[in-house]
Amino acid sequence: MKAPNPTFLTKASGIKQKRHTRALIAFVIVVILSLATVFIMWGAHMQSIYAEKFPDMVGAATSKPTKKSAEDTTAEETSSEEETSEETTSDTSPAPFVPGIETMETAEETEETSQDNNPDPLPSYTPVEFLTSHPIQSVSHEERDILLEGLQQNVLNYINANPDERISFRYINLASNETLGINDLIPVIPAGAYALPAGITYCEGVASGLIIPTTNVTYMGEGAPGNNSFITSTYQPGKIFYLGTCLTLSITHNDSLAYNYLLNNIGGTEAVWEHMYPVSGYINYTVSVTYEDYTGTILRGSGRTCVYDLASYMEYLYYGYINDCDTYLPLIGAMESSEVPCAFSSSFSEGTRILHVSGRNEESHSYTEVALIDGDEPVILVISCECASYDRANTIMAALSGYLNDFLSACHQ
Repeated sequence: MKAPNPTFLTKASGIKQKRHTRALIAFVIVVILSLATVFIMWGAHMQSIYAEKFPDMVGAATSKPTKKSAEDTTAEETSSEEETSEETTSDTSPAPFVPGIETMETAEETEETSQDNNPDPLPSYTPVEFLTSHPIQSVSHEERDILLEGLQQNVLNYINANPDERISFRYINLASNETLGINDLIPVIPAGAYALPAGITYCEGVASGLIIPTTNVTYMGEGAPGNNSFITSTYQPGKIFYLGTCLTLSITHNDSLAYNYLLNNIGGTEAVWEHMYPVSGYINYTVSVTYEDYTGTILRGSGRTCVYDLASYMEYLYYGYINDCDTYLPLIGAMESSEVPCAFSSSFSEGTRILHVSGRNEESHSYTEVALIDGDEPVILVISCECASYDRANTIMAALSGYLNDFLSACHQ
């Protein structure tokens, strides 16, 4: 066997070494190109992130200022501001304010709804201190009896002198239990004066826990019975009232709507009658009665009482308050705070305490006053009359209450 040529082996080895070197160089070049590509891509990515976070800084370091005229600079700045203003307005600013009819309507709606619809706090009253002692009469009991007969005759003469008017009279003396009644059992329409027994029912219901004084009632814009309402003339629909406030308004303002709210939330007139008839119930307020009114017309209807019953309710309230001030103070306090004029006030000396409840029904021309008068002697006076007008009713009540004052004054000469 022939030996290999040494020169061939050397050449073959050199060729192999060159190939290996070229392959290594090619590999290194590929790696370098790959790393460069990755680096460039990473740099581009980071630059995009930087541009998003700091857009105002991009290009600022490499930009070169150029000289421009003042007019060009001003025009460019103005153009830039306008573009910025337009972009800002469209992206973030509210629409510009433009006065017009819609704005005026909005203002009117705001004015109409500017009242606070939340209920006002419940009225609070300082306890009323009735007189605990009174002057001793200066006449004998026999003389007083004669004077009482004179009072009765004066009232009768007045009623007989006005046959076209229908008048009821009831007097109770809380110190001596002396009483006098003329036409005191005939049916009358008490109107708002029936807030007296309704108020007693309310007070005793609150004391027993059956009635909640902070019960809400909402004025929805409805009309008031008899068109006599402080609520409707003062508030816009949506105003909320506490039930205790309705009691107060039914007394202090003779508010017929407040009175209706009160009745509806204590069970209605039936509940009031059921609660009060044990005190006095000569005429059932919930059933129809037939009678002749002041014009001679025969009437039949429910919602009637008599001055005898009304006087008994006031007497019951007086003694109830003396024994339990807290229970009846909401009603007694409202009566003392009444803003309704009382026709009796002109007959008694200035400073005499008169707590009263008024009733006024213009449709039937029926007017009623129920009063607790704390003067020389504590008395209850109830007068109801049907006549041509409210002013005429006040004249009648002033005259008859004047007779009572004359009687009491004569007993203390």
